[in-house]
Amino acid sequence: MPAPVALFVSEQALKSFTSINQNVSPADLTPFILQAQDIELQYYLGSTFYFSIQDQVLTNTVTPDNQFLLDEYISKALCNFALERALPFIKYKMFNKSVLSPNSENADTITLEELKFLQQEVRSTAEVYMKRLVQWIINHPAAYPVYFSQIVQDGQLPSNETTFYNSLTIPAQPYAYKKRWRMGMRDNLSDCIECMTPNNSNFQQTQYN
Repeated sequence: MPAPVALFVSEQALKSFTSINQNVSPADLTPFILQAQDIELQYYLGSTFYFSIQDQVLTNTVTPDNQFLLDEYISKALCNFALERALPFIKYKMFNKSVLSPNSENADTITLEELKFLQQEVRSTAEVYMKRLVQWIINHPAAYPVYFSQIVQDGQLPSNETTFYNSLTIPAQPYAYKKRWRMGMRDNLSDCIECMTPNNSNFQQTQYN
């Protein structure tokens, strides 16, 4: 007999919180909810805390603090992580002989590039909720002692990643810094070159001091 499986978010919540149509079969969604919580959620919570919440869900003994996490952060993040993973398989269906992309008579299917864009958008939303989840836990350490007492033998430790990635590229240097530097140094450029000339006495003194 297979072991019971704990779903941290329901099919109804997934359809209510995302753009998934109500006529999508639960069988098309459940595998991706399981993948999202087992991969993404465990990545942020660490295996020890993840398994702890999983056991509480299975035994219907979820603590108020953990229930708050499930309602306010985990369910919202998992809805988007699950949708990200489900999107390619909603578009492409696997049959006995091939992988097909069924066409609708009433609507046009999206391109692969449009599909990737949708995946990035829902993932960005999910990551926002996960960052808020981790920040809430860090700000309330007394309520989540399991998170701060991870057991290495349980598996993955919580991610300490703090960088949020999106499509915006921020330059490493200030805007037009080279131009401003050249303008500020132009008048003193000849003096700087003279100072750094090996025959200059100041340069010799710098060398031996």
